[in-house]
Amino acid sequence: MAGSQVVVIGAGVAGTAAAFAATRAGARVSVIADRAGASALYSGALDLFPWDSHAAPEARAAAEDALLADATLVSFAAELGVFRLGRSLLATREGVVRRALGSDPALLELGALAGKRVGVFDVERDDWDAELLAKSFAASSFAERTRTAFVPVPVKMLRNGPERRIAAYDFAALHDNPTRLAALADALSAARTSADAFLSGPWLGLEPATLSALTAAVGVPVGETTSKLGGVAGARFERARDRLFERLGVEVRSGRVASVSPLGERFAVAFDEELSLGAPRELEADAVVLAVGGVGAGGIALSWDPERGRSGFELTLQAPVELALDGEILTSFGSLHGTSLGGGFGTLERVGIAAGGAGNLVATGPGSGRLAAAGDCLAGRPRTVLQAVQDGLVAGAAVARD
Repeated sequence: MAGSQVVVIGAGVAGTAAAFAATRAGARVSVIADRAGASALYSGALDLFPWDSHAAPEARAAAEDALLADATLVSFAAELGVFRLGRSLLATREGVVRRALGSDPALLELGALAGKRVGVFDVERDDWDAELLAKSFAASSFAERTRTAFVPVPVKMLRNGPERRIAAYDFAALHDNPTRLAALADALSAARTSADAFLSGPWLGLEPATLSALTAAVGVPVGETTSKLGGVAGARFERARDRLFERLGVEVRSGRVASVSPLGERFAVAFDEELSLGAPRELEADAVVLAVGGVGAGGIALSWDPERGRSGFELTLQAPVELALDGEILTSFGSLHGTSLGGGFGTLERVGIAAGGAGNLVATGPGSGRLAAAGDCLAGRPRTVLQAVQDGLVAGAAVARD
């Protein structure tokens, strides 16, 4: 289907990866973007499996090695510009040193600083306690094993009282200003004798060039902790995504999709007219990728069926797909008393679209049309950034291939 029209529904990491792969395969791609999802909320850490999982370490390591060697993934990360791949040690905003398979380049990579002295920004922010964080990092197994020190270092960043409590996004944006950034560089340079590297909260600009300029001016590594939900890392991803779409020539439409249905040998993508002002009523496509997110992002919802008197899960748009949980198709779920979560709240992360075909294909049109799914809307996938990217790359290539 080289040169075919592909519609990707969803502009998170899965949808972005699908658009990238389909474009590379020669397709003309339109992305339909609605509200922000899980990608806009991510912390800046990249994982293939949940970072605190210890199950099957050998199999996990083999899967991670294969992913890091995937040329398409490496190319995607390079083109996007805000994914740094490679096993890393990161500092979280909550005071934990954790492993990752990559990160936003703004995050400080602690593995390279083993045995050194890391200065934790001591800034009078209401959401930051440098002394407590330094103690927590110093008590980590990494710090104790490698004798890495974490010490609070006073850094003058605030210009006025309100900056103590403005959102991390707004505080970070201030440092994209060259004058403001130069003042911060001077303050860190004056404190260089106190540390071999500096660890900041997620405040060092929204643009990648900001941190690069700061590190070059200071002369030692400078980086951030992870972000809280809806913080700076997600904003950096969205900016990088928009630039990537522009370079690739991907058309971006705003709106909420109501349905995807077979239309001869193609698919019809219909918009919800009340929630998609300015959007056309319908688009036609040779292939569609559903990257609408899972329960957390609103792509899958809990619903009530008044005819059956039951509650259950449903996709938030109509499409010729089936939902599954733990390998079983969901035909009915729950009871008069509500949805059963007998499997625990982890059920909310496992339920999703059943994909039985190669390339995450979930349906085909009466002719040659293809419908695929990617990311958190797929059943049984780890809800991680790199799993979503991998799904998106596979789905985008599958629907665009001859």
